[in-house]
Amino acid sequence: MAYSHRKKHGHSHSFEDTSERRLLFSIVLNLGITLVEFIGGIVSNSLALISDSLHNLTDSSSMIVSYSAKRIARKKRTPFHTYGFKRAEILAAALNSIVLLAIALFLFVEAFKKVFTPSEINGTVMLTVAVIGLLGNLFTAILLFNDAKKSLNVKSTFIHIVSDTLSSVFVIIAAVLIRNYGWIILDPLFTGVVGVFILFQSISILKESVHILMQGTPKDIELEKISKEIEKFDFVKNVHHLHVWTTDGHDKYLECHVELFDNNLEKADAYLDEINDLLEKQFHIEHSTIQFERDRCKKNGKQ
Repeated sequence: MAYSHRKKHGHSHSFEDTSERRLLFSIVLNLGITLVEFIGGIVSNSLALISDSLHNLTDSSSMIVSYSAKRIARKKRTPFHTYGFKRAEILAAALNSIVLLAIALFLFVEAFKKVFTPSEINGTVMLTVAVIGLLGNLFTAILLFNDAKKSLNVKSTFIHIVSDTLSSVFVIIAAVLIRNYGWIILDPLFTGVVGVFILFQSISILKESVHILMQGTPKDIELEKISKEIEKFDFVKNVHHLHVWTTDGHDKYLECHVELFDNNLEKADAYLDEINDLLEKQFHIEHSTIQFERDRCKKNGKQ
């Protein structure tokens, strides 16, 4: 029996540094938008703007959580946290998704109230402030777009910003129609639409976060395909006890038992290199623990 492990380190901190700077700038910008919308909501007597400002304030809080999580994730491993702290980002994403669910519920409740208690609104002020909010949210969304593809944590924050952007669009449409036609009923209707969007997005993020926290197999990985590819080597009899998981939605880890046709331990390193090259090139797995066996272990049929 041979036990082999390889963990490749080649990650640069350049992406993390740039991502953190963008996230920090986004926090400052979003807080500014929050203040402008809150004041504009009071001046125009628009509950929609005030609600949107509170929505932005919640987003700012979530972004601060995301930023803090990214900083924590870069801490070095310790004897008590051997995987490091990268999973802090996933915890932050889960927390953000729960906040999103609460926001959706809040919007539904407020929209229901406004249907039965409409109030006079200054459409001109409402429109001006909503346009300012839209421009700020669009800029923030563009700033975080690429980072959201690489980090689930930033993705959840990006969803916050997209929901803000969509909300601003609806507020602008409502402001135009309210100013020109007095259609106040559109305000709660648009609020409900935004709530539905946030609801579906938050559920998606929460499901993905829980899947990672439960060490589920990454969605782009097929265990059966990995087994078949490894078993194509002429020195491999079969593969079992195969597990693949991720700590942060990016780095993948693999462990498995590989039964060999021979028991020549002198070739173990060569065998390991071939298998790891396969894992890296075809499946982008750079962290692997592989145990070689001559006779397959049988423990009550459990894997």
